[in-house]
Amino acid sequence: MKKRYRRKRYSRRRRSLNASNWGPLIKLLLCVVGGLAALAFLALATMLVLETVFHVDTPLPPDGLVAKVSKLFTKEDILVVTPTPYVSPVPTPTPHPMTSYSPEENEKEVVIPPELQYYWFGDPCFVHDKMFFSAGKIVGDNVRMCGLLEYDTATGSVTELPIKPRNAHFIYPVINDEWLVYLDADLKGGGDICAYRFGRFDVDPIVIKKVYVGQPIIRLDGHYISWIERTGTNRDKLFVCDLETQETTVVAMFTSSSYGTSAPYMHGGTLIWASDGTERFEDGRMASTMKRIDLVSSGIKDQAVDTYVHDPEFNGSYYVWIDAHYSEKSTLYYAPASEAEKLDSHAIAQGVVDFILDEDFVAYSIDEAIYVYMFKSGESFRITPERELAQLLGAGEGRVIWMDVTTRERDVLKYALIPKESTAE
Repeated sequence: MKKRYRRKRYSRRRRSLNASNWGPLIKLLLCVVGGLAALAFLALATMLVLETVFHVDTPLPPDGLVAKVSKLFTKEDILVVTPTPYVSPVPTPTPHPMTSYSPEENEKEVVIPPELQYYWFGDPCFVHDKMFFSAGKIVGDNVRMCGLLEYDTATGSVTELPIKPRNAHFIYPVINDEWLVYLDADLKGGGDICAYRFGRFDVDPIVIKKVYVGQPIIRLDGHYISWIERTGTNRDKLFVCDLETQETTVVAMFTSSSYGTSAPYMHGGTLIWASDGTERFEDGRMASTMKRIDLVSSGIKDQAVDTYVHDPEFNGSYYVWIDAHYSEKSTLYYAPASEAEKLDSHAIAQGVVDFILDEDFVAYSIDEAIYVYMFKSGESFRITPERELAQLLGAGEGRVIWMDVTTRERDVLKYALIPKESTAE
């Protein structure tokens, strides 16, 4: 029997690239070529983005691999991303301290003990957190301001100074660390300008001068006082007195002049007052001159003002005044202190009934409401409540004092501490 043999199939064996001696070298070349192509593609894309987005001029070479790859993409194929501009952070401005001021919460009432039996008050001033003011009661058929009271802002206590007027009542008392000065007035006008060394109330007052007409406003600065007094039918004189020596000097005279009714002012050894100017307005009024004298050197300086000036005041940094005699058309002005020949005046408010200057602000009243104008920020703020009627009485040491006249049944004396403006900018 014949054996069958299965024919063995033989297939042609494929040779691996790894088995070739050239295999590794070929792979390496392929990797190098691929890497160069990737780098060329990345470089082309980068240049196109720079040219399209950031407008950087990067001309491409016309030949070679980069030129061929560039044909695959156009500028329209590139996503244009607009870079976000860098904005420097803006610091949040510090709000003005008066923006959070609440009239109802900040005002304080001066409560007078009933046993003192005083019901009318006036002419307040502050000295080292203590308020001094005149107090009145009915004597006979007249109200007489026959008491001087001291109010402690820390404790709320009220005490009466141990002095009494020799004539009728106290008018325009002024006080500092060393002196108490006042007009001991007669009911029909006139009286005696009197002074005490503060705290020495066990002796008789010093009588500085007899006043025959009117009731002049007295200014006190250190050991000097000043006032304007009517001394003739048409003549007024500006006096200055050194309380230490009791020597009185006439600084200026006014004949048939409205400036004879404009009170002087003193601060830091400087006396100021208003006088005639040289410029005339279209309505016929004359502009004024601000006069200033150093009480030590006695040198007088004149500064022109482009308005009429009445009752100027000065705190060393600013002048303030009104341009009429307290009418509904009166405008309140201020000017920074300078040595220029003409003051640079700025209007604050119109219709000002009264004003009083302090270190950082000027308090003023319009339509029975009290406002403060802050010099640093150039802003005005109302400090009395909306439904309260007020009469401005005084200011000092950062406080404003007024009379609440909402009801006329009795005098209600109130005051408020005004927040100081920040010095850091």
